[in-house]
Amino acid sequence: ILGPSSSNESEVLDAAIVRLPAAVNWYFPGSYRDLPNLTSTTYDNVYFAGDLVRTDHGSWSQEKAFVTGMQAANLVVGKSVNDNVLPVASDEPHVAFGRRSVSTLKKLLRQTGLEPPSLVDFLF
Repeated sequence: ILGPSSSNESEVLDAAIVRLPAAVNWYFPGSYRDLPNLTSTTYDNVYFAGDLVRTDHGSWSQEKAFVTGMQAANLVVGKSVNDNVLPVASDEPHVAFGRRSVSTLKKLLRQTGLEPPSLVDFLF
């Protein structure tokens, strides 16, 4: 629980660093809506950071953890949420083409009554 008025009096009671080599988070389709926002909806001085936080930045994994940490810190000290946070660069042309192609293919498959495969379908 952080905030400009309480952080000077705060005391760390417990901390841990857990290292999991070669580990990744595994989100399932539709899980994004259940992720927490940067700010708590219950307490006005509770903030969340990490790659499990819902944000409009567009980064993922370690980069998202870093960015949401910066965004939460900005809010704690009363700055704009994106102060000194660089936006994600636009997709390179070949990546943008790939995204459009996959999206078009999925639409065509759905129009014919077929459900397009998910990446998960290929992993199990």
